[in-house]
Amino acid sequence: MSDAPPSAAAGASASAQAAAFANDDRIHFSRETGTWRLENEDGTELEFDSAKGAWVPVLDEELIKKQQAAYSVAGVDEETPAAPVLKRVNKKRKEPENYTSYTPPAEPSAKRGKNDKPAKSKNTAVYVTGLPADSETDEIIERFAKFGVIEEDDEGEPKVKLYAREDGSFSGEALVVYFKEESVTLAVNLLDDAELRIGDASTVMSVQKAEFRHKHSGGTGEEAKPRKTVDKKKITRRIGKMQKKIEEWDDEDGFGPAKNEEDEKNVVNRNCRVVVLKHMFSLQELDEDASLLLDLKNDVREECSSLGEVTNVVLYDKEADGVMTVKFRESLSAQACVIKMNNRFFAGRRIEAFLYSGKQRFKRSGAGNDLDGDNDEAEKQRLDDFASWLMTEGD
Repeated sequence: MSDAPPSAAAGASASAQAAAFANDDRIHFSRETGTWRLENEDGTELEFDSAKGAWVPVLDEELIKKQQAAYSVAGVDEETPAAPVLKRVNKKRKEPENYTSYTPPAEPSAKRGKNDKPAKSKNTAVYVTGLPADSETDEIIERFAKFGVIEEDDEGEPKVKLYAREDGSFSGEALVVYFKEESVTLAVNLLDDAELRIGDASTVMSVQKAEFRHKHSGGTGEEAKPRKTVDKKKITRRIGKMQKKIEEWDDEDGFGPAKNEEDEKNVVNRNCRVVVLKHMFSLQELDEDASLLLDLKNDVREECSSLGEVTNVVLYDKEADGVMTVKFRESLSAQACVIKMNNRFFAGRRIEAFLYSGKQRFKRSGAGNDLDGDNDEAEKQRLDDFASWLMTEGD
C-alpha cells in the first residue's frame, strides 16, 4: 500500500505548496492545468485542490466513455437530452432576451469535470532584435532581469536564446523567457527602443512580445526534435526555486530583488508619485535661450506620459544641478520612470533619476509648493519673459 501523499494547508501559497511536494517523486506540477498532480502506482492520478487543501481524483475521459458504452442501449442516442430536459430548454428559448441589463460572468467552478476547457498556455517570452553583434548572454540577462525573474532550464541556466546565422555569426536576435507573464508587459514598455548598454546609442534594441512565428535570419527553419523524457521531480524543484526567487523580489514596488539592511536605511516613500531628474539643463543654457524652459517641460511631459498620466512638471531654474520634477497620477508610473530615465544621456549629460524623499528642497524663481502645483505668479513672469523674447528676436 502506497504512503499517504503530503499535503498543504487550504489556501497555501504556491511556494508553500512547492516546498511541501518537492521531496515526493510521485508528485509533479502540470503546466497544462496549472495544478499539482500525483501519480499512483496503479496509474491513477490525483489533483491537489488548493482551495480545499486536499487531493481529489482526476476524471479519466477514456474510462468515462467505456462506462457509457457498457451501459448504452441499442437505438438510443446518448447525446440527446431526455424529453423533460428538452421541454425546459425549448421553453427557455421562447423567452425574449433582455439587452438592457448586465449579468456578470459566472465564477469558474472549483471542481474539474469532463466539460472543462484546457487551460490556455501563457506567453512569458519577449523577442529582441537589433542587438549589437558583440552582445553577450550575461549582459542581456543583467539588462532584462531588472523587469522580472527569468525562467531557468533543468540545469538552472536562464532561458535566454541568441540566434545565429548559417555562418555561425550572431544575428542580433534573441529570445528571453520570463517566469511570470506580467514581466513581458513591463519589459516591452520599458525596454523597447531602449539601449542595451546605457549611454551607447548604437545599442538601441527592439523588444516585442514573442509570437512564436518569428523566423530568425539564421536559415529556413529547423527540423523538429523528438521530445525528451520529462523528469517530473526535477521540474518540481525548478518551479519551487522560481517561486522562491519571486518571493525574494520586493513585493511593495515590484522592481528588482528585495532590499537589504543597508538599502532600508535610505528608504523613501514607496507610494511617492514624484520623480526628481538631475542634470537636465545648465543655468547658462537657460540664460542664453528663454524658450528652453517651456521646451524642456513639454519634452519631459511627452516622454514620461508613455509611462502613465503626468499631473505636473516643474523646472527649477535656480538649481545648478539642472533639477526638474515630474509628478504622476500613480506611484507605479513614478517607479517605472526612475528605471527608464536613470543613467540615460540627455544633451551630453548623464541623467540622475530617483523618487522624491520629501526632504529635499529645490529653488526656482517665485515661491510656492512646487510638488502640489506650479506657482502661477512665477510661471506668468516666465511667460512674459518668453513673450518679450519673441518680440525682440531678430531686431
